[in-house]
Amino acid sequence: MSTPLSDLEHIEIMEQIAALLLRQLEGSLTEEEAITLQAWLDQQSADAREFYAGITTQERIAASLNNMYQIDEAAALDDVWNRMGVTVESTVTPVRFLWKRWVAAAAVISAIVTTSVLIFSHKQNKNPETPMAARYGGDALPGGDKATLQLADGSVIVLDSAHNGALALQGNTNIIKNDSGTISYQATGNVASEIAYNKINTPRGGQFKLVLPDGTKVWLNAASSLRYPAVFAGNDRTVELSGEAYFEVAPDASKRFNVTVAVADHAPMKIEVLGTSFDIQAYADEPIHEATLLSGKIRVGREAESVLLHPGQQAQLSTRKPTITTTSANEEDVLAWKNGLFSLQDATIQEIMRQVSRWYDVEVVYEGDITTQQFIGKIPRNTNLSDVLTILESTGWVHFKLEGNKLIVRP
Repeated sequence: MSTPLSDLEHIEIMEQIAALLLRQLEGSLTEEEAITLQAWLDQQSADAREFYAGITTQERIAASLNNMYQIDEAAALDDVWNRMGVTVESTVTPVRFLWKRWVAAAAVISAIVTTSVLIFSHKQNKNPETPMAARYGGDALPGGDKATLQLADGSVIVLDSAHNGALALQGNTNIIKNDSGTISYQATGNVASEIAYNKINTPRGGQFKLVLPDGTKVWLNAASSLRYPAVFAGNDRTVELSGEAYFEVAPDASKRFNVTVAVADHAPMKIEVLGTSFDIQAYADEPIHEATLLSGKIRVGREAESVLLHPGQQAQLSTRKPTITTTSANEEDVLAWKNGLFSLQDATIQEIMRQVSRWYDVEVVYEGDITTQQFIGKIPRNTNLSDVLTILESTGWVHFKLEGNKLIVRP
């Protein structure tokens, strides 16, 4: 008698099948992958094979999804799960129930959980009034590439609407907006005697990429800012971060790269870098600030305390306690935002809503006895707010109402 699959094993298999289904939809399935997918399909029931055979076009998938949200969603999702040939046990735990409901929904659109390439992304829907939006009393479009650049004299350039080409001259350095929409710095002569400082700000609902004067690449998440000189002079490269950013630091042995992060009511957190890639999350409304190393080495310190990180490690600094702790990091979860995803790894609804609030620029209000259950999975950030709410609501743990810019969370 075979041993039943664990929840994790079942999820991992469905993730792999989801990826294959997506590549089949895109026409990029390799011969080896096609054999793997077919072998899995051969093990399924006849009804399940017929169901998967219908996952052939984005239009059919989107139509099926849209139809589900206009009828009894719970019955529709349960029906989809049954078509997949899986029985939902009455003793299933809440977390497993979330996965099965989500996996069922994702199966309809051929991308399941952590592959997370939901077909919502193919729809160029500029009108937020969808059938799902009507359920919540409104909707909100996802964020995008938006930022402002404050120059040394205090003037501000709106980067998302600025023309490509030269934007401004700071000392002897040109600021260029590239065809890709990013900005970069180009020296035109010797370093000016007085260093000009710039500050890039992303609003709630915005993100942006820039290349610093030394060639370092920076991706800024929503509601974040970075202050830096228009040219790095001397033997130091120091920038100041608020919010969250991912860095790919240009190597320069003669000039160490440093990031300073303000910590409310405490001395700042400092990250000393040696040619590396890393992520820093330091939102003022998050109880823990994090520095995660992807490659190279960084030293994270505060006052007299410091820790040296190796790839795959994360330093955490509580905003309530000044002590720095280290832990292993899940790189996919850390960089989910940069890769266009909300990561819900063991996340409470409050943690999820802080991400939602920043990306959709909504105020979150809680009413009633809110669940303490933890969610698992990933959701694309390029979908309307109603899509995200529908996925979260399918657990039965929470319900939502949108009143203007206020998102109400209820049991």
